[in-house]
Amino acid sequence: MIDIQISKKNFWDNKVEGLIFLLKKDWQKSEEIKKIETEYYPHLKQVLEKHQFKGNLGDSFVLTATKDEELVQFIFIGLGKLDGAWDIELENLRRAVGSSVKLLKKLKIKESIINVAHEKIYDLEFAEIIKQIVISATLADYEFIKFKSDKKESEQNIKLFVCPGPEGEHTYVESLRSGLIIGQAANFTRSLADLPPNVLTPKVLAADAKQMADDLGLDFEVFGRKKAEELGMGGFLAVDVGSDEEGQFIILKYDSEKKDAPTIALVGKGVTFDSGGISLKPASAMSGMKYDMSGAAAVIGAMKAIAQLKPDVNVVAIAPAVENMPSGKSCKQDDIITFMNGKTAEIKNTDAEGRLILADALCYAEKFHNPDVIIDIATLTGACVVALGHSFTALMTKDEDLRLQLERFGWLTGDKVWTLPFYDDFKAAIKSDVADISNIGSKSYNAGTITAGFFLSNFVEKSKWAHLDIAGTADGVPGISYLSSYGATGAGVRLLVEFILNYGK
Repeated sequence: MIDIQISKKNFWDNKVEGLIFLLKKDWQKSEEIKKIETEYYPHLKQVLEKHQFKGNLGDSFVLTATKDEELVQFIFIGLGKLDGAWDIELENLRRAVGSSVKLLKKLKIKESIINVAHEKIYDLEFAEIIKQIVISATLADYEFIKFKSDKKESEQNIKLFVCPGPEGEHTYVESLRSGLIIGQAANFTRSLADLPPNVLTPKVLAADAKQMADDLGLDFEVFGRKKAEELGMGGFLAVDVGSDEEGQFIILKYDSEKKDAPTIALVGKGVTFDSGGISLKPASAMSGMKYDMSGAAAVIGAMKAIAQLKPDVNVVAIAPAVENMPSGKSCKQDDIITFMNGKTAEIKNTDAEGRLILADALCYAEKFHNPDVIIDIATLTGACVVALGHSFTALMTKDEDLRLQLERFGWLTGDKVWTLPFYDDFKAAIKSDVADISNIGSKSYNAGTITAGFFLSNFVEKSKWAHLDIAGTADGVPGISYLSSYGATGAGVRLLVEFILNYGK
């Protein structure tokens, strides 16, 4: 586990094993390099150049030297040129911090300090930069070792001091606190999503959400098939009935102390395992389907942060959790189902199940919570991975203000979104000859991610609404040092929390 603290001392006065230097492409001009050469290690520049350290993003070099008669590790991490857009350079900073933490763990350095320069290029308050550093360091520390028999040997406790530099009396305590809460909430989300489907059943997910709610003072409610039948949740039931594991409709609620506060609803897809149902997936496509509940994990994890950060808005999180399994009770292709709002859908593919449970969840959110804004998040379509790969979450909305806010907070947090066209031209793709709509789009239209979004649009009538497809960003994201190329990323948590904290400001 990593313990991150703000250092109140001058950088050089900290007695630690590791000194981390984040260096730009023109690192030869760095004051830190000059000081090290003068006081600790002559010819440092030549040594770094000899070892091909150029200050590019991803470059690193470790040097053992003596400081105050103790052996210490001087750790040099490249930031790149720092001459691009603020959001790109902020992401480079996050990745440099992630590389630093991974290196500390590899070298088993127990205590270290990182010096953070006051760069104006980020176009942000320095307190925000400190928060982003703390979040990325926390994310970089995550490991899923629950089922490793030698996990005790793998666990490490490291302490990282963040030194804000010469800014008078500022301690950035609130930045540290917020960063830790958000980073730990994202890691909590990852720990849920990484669990295998034989462990994380819908009832276990509900129990974990209840435990979190009890610990943090959130309202919690859950119901299963019987009440879903009473409410007319034909979409939820169509997916749920094929499994021996009863589905759970999970609701978490945070009430702000502010009078007449607006309400934001978060809706997350919670398919704890997706076999495809009767439209069975091939074996190669079924591996990794434990991550089909990443949307539910994201809204539950976001509530973990919201409960502690206490924004001036009411927040409700809804996570319909089911297994999509083939059996004699499963829904079938050509079935017609009726949702909570009375609309009907023809089932043309039982592997397009996430939109069915989300449809009833969106109806439930509007009917019982009357939110100003609804944001749903789901590993919804393989087409999203084809369109955007693993770098961006797909965003669909017709509300321009909502689009701009989510885009801005995506750049700020590194939880990036990319807006897909959401025009009425695509509506015809989900027409059905025998029901109101079809659960998959016509092949003549393609655009599977967009047509899935249009399916969901049938179940939001009054609220501002945005749909986030995290099929490509929820797990297995390559090339980001503070995440892992294998396993859950906690996609959506940072974005949702930042949006909620700043709503109406």
